[in-house]
Amino acid sequence: MDGNGNRVAAIVFGPKYVIVVAGMNKVVRTAEDALVRARTVAAPFNQQRFKGKTPCTVTGVCGDCKSPDCICNQILTTRNCRPAGRIKVILVGESLGY
Repeated sequence: MDGNGNRVAAIVFGPKYVIVVAGMNKVVRTAEDALVRARTVAAPFNQQRFKGKTPCTVTGVCGDCKSPDCICNQILTTRNCRPAGRIKVILVGESLGY
């Protein structure tokens, strides 16, 4: 999930290889759980850090807003990697980031 799409765009089309390094705090059971986590945990923390003008900046809870400062605009789901092996995910056995 991203505000402008610049971070998710390269995953879809860009460099020859993509390496994603993520902490175990990002691992959830389902795709729906991932969206919930992104909106209720990561986005409010990031908005408070960015000092955005959104409901979650103030309340710490997603307001499902359409604010100009919203950082939940672009949502990327990747089913398959093409070409195969282009995207590598490295899971670190600790919490990293939001």
